[in-house]
Amino acid sequence: MKINNSLRNETASALIVTLFIMTLLAVSVAGYLTYVNQQSLLGARSQTWNLALGLSEAGVEEALQHLNVNYANLNADSWTPNGTTYTMERTLTNGSYTVVIENSNPNAPVITSRAFVTPPSIFAGNAPTVMFAAVGVPQPTATINRAVRVTTSRGSLFLAAMVAKHGIDLRGNGVSSDSFDSQDPTKSTNGRPDPAKVQDHGDIASNDGIVSTVSVQNANIYGRVFTGPGGTATVGSQGGVGTHAWQTSNNGLQPGYVLDTANFTFPNTTSPINSTAPPPPAGDVLTLTGLATNSTTFSSTTYPGAPSAGVMSPVTTNTTTVSTSIYPSPVPPGLTTNTANITVASLPSPAPTGTSTNYATLSTSLKTYPVAGTYLGSVTTNIVTSGPQSGRGTWYIYNLITGITSYTYPVQTYSYPTSVYTYSVYLTTPTYTTNHYDHIIGNGDYYATSLSGTTIVTGTGRISLPNGLSMGSGDGITIAPGGSIVVYSGGNSITIGGNGVMNGNGFAGNFIVYCADTVTSFTLNGNGEFTGVLVAPNAAVTMNGGGNSDQDFTGALMVSSVRMNGHFKFHYDEALGRMGGNGRFLITSWAEVD
Repeated sequence: MKINNSLRNETASALIVTLFIMTLLAVSVAGYLTYVNQQSLLGARSQTWNLALGLSEAGVEEALQHLNVNYANLNADSWTPNGTTYTMERTLTNGSYTVVIENSNPNAPVITSRAFVTPPSIFAGNAPTVMFAAVGVPQPTATINRAVRVTTSRGSLFLAAMVAKHGIDLRGNGVSSDSFDSQDPTKSTNGRPDPAKVQDHGDIASNDGIVSTVSVQNANIYGRVFTGPGGTATVGSQGGVGTHAWQTSNNGLQPGYVLDTANFTFPNTTSPINSTAPPPPAGDVLTLTGLATNSTTFSSTTYPGAPSAGVMSPVTTNTTTVSTSIYPSPVPPGLTTNTANITVASLPSPAPTGTSTNYATLSTSLKTYPVAGTYLGSVTTNIVTSGPQSGRGTWYIYNLITGITSYTYPVQTYSYPTSVYTYSVYLTTPTYTTNHYDHIIGNGDYYATSLSGTTIVTGTGRISLPNGLSMGSGDGITIAPGGSIVVYSGGNSITIGGNGVMNGNGFAGNFIVYCADTVTSFTLNGNGEFTGVLVAPNAAVTMNGGGNSDQDFTGALMVSSVRMNGHFKFHYDEALGRMGGNGRFLITSWAEVD
């Protein structure tokens, strides 16, 4: 019997092809499943990686808020101190973070925040086979952590002349706002505003974003007006906003000088001083009341050195020539000797060296030869032997001395130059007065129910007034040279007269008032100049200028709203913008660290 092998061969080939296809499909499915698994792992890893960074930044935000709210007491809110380092640990449902504030430099604290995130359970015991390049993606670990370090700084709060949360209404006549710089002699005179050096940074701002949030009316704002987003400013027919140069020939709003970008931060005005601080004592203080300058003029033959006290004017040098008949000793520089002949009728005694006698003579002829000493010059002998006079013989012609007329002798004089130096010495004499004050504030912190009566500030002080600052007739604060004061005021309202604060230093930063959130009314009655800074986040401020005279406010305002009446000249001191140390802490650099 013959067997057909072709069918068997065809069947074997089919099985082989099927097996190959099935193997290829199995490998493809396995590869696809591995790829899908790897993508899931990479996605989970990426989400965990991003979550760790988010938690790190959450730690930075918490530390930054802690600096701004509790800077006076960084131990608060469960932060753990260790020298100048403060630490906080937070555990959340999806991870944890540890944040550290390094405050060795109080003006630039450094925040380091490290987050720890556990990957999802898909990672448990599952190290993926990397079938595709995943450059830069680390292999899964039990915990993923990322750290961020930021540096911070604290700038100035006082960046504009007038800042309000809400509306600003500049009604009245003669209202203006400009700027100067008390620390720049080209922009001020003796640290005071000078009309000849006025600047164009008298900016006013409102955080509100409503129509007409700033009503300039007929005021002149030499600077910019800022409103919140969508806010607008209005101006009257005689008012203006812009530079001095532009307003010289224009009214209204200079293009580019009204912006809706205001976003000013108002500080926490809670008093850091508690009732354990002492009240300011009463007493007598010797204060400088005047300076008198006297000058004395001096002339000296020696060049002057610096005076032991006072200020010396420029030295004037006057040179003269001195002549003397006595030879000077020691010999001065530039000595010259001059010799002259003097003729006198009487011979001085003793006779000077080199004296010669001057005689009167008469020409005479005699037959006899003259006796020596009776004539001057030579004797001429004439002998005649012929002619008409031949009988005369010999005779002599000579100058016979008839008498003495004068004596001549040499005299020497000595000449040399001398210098006289003329200058004035100016001495400033201070005048002091002893005055009695109800409150004396030196260095340190104080706590008092009021500052009624007279107050003098002689040092760098702070005071807490829980009942508020209210200054009536007879009340006054004098800031002596070198003094400065920060007032934390409570209560509901504050009233200050323009002459109530005498800031002799001339720098507005030497008198700062922080009003608690409970203060809703602040009245400044202008009967004189006021130099200072007022911060009252919830207070509606009214500024009343009396009469027809202009009242000057030098400094800055940060309040809820402003309403001006009367005549006010507002001068913003640009030096306030460089004070630093009173604004919010802000991030100045950010970096991810190992």
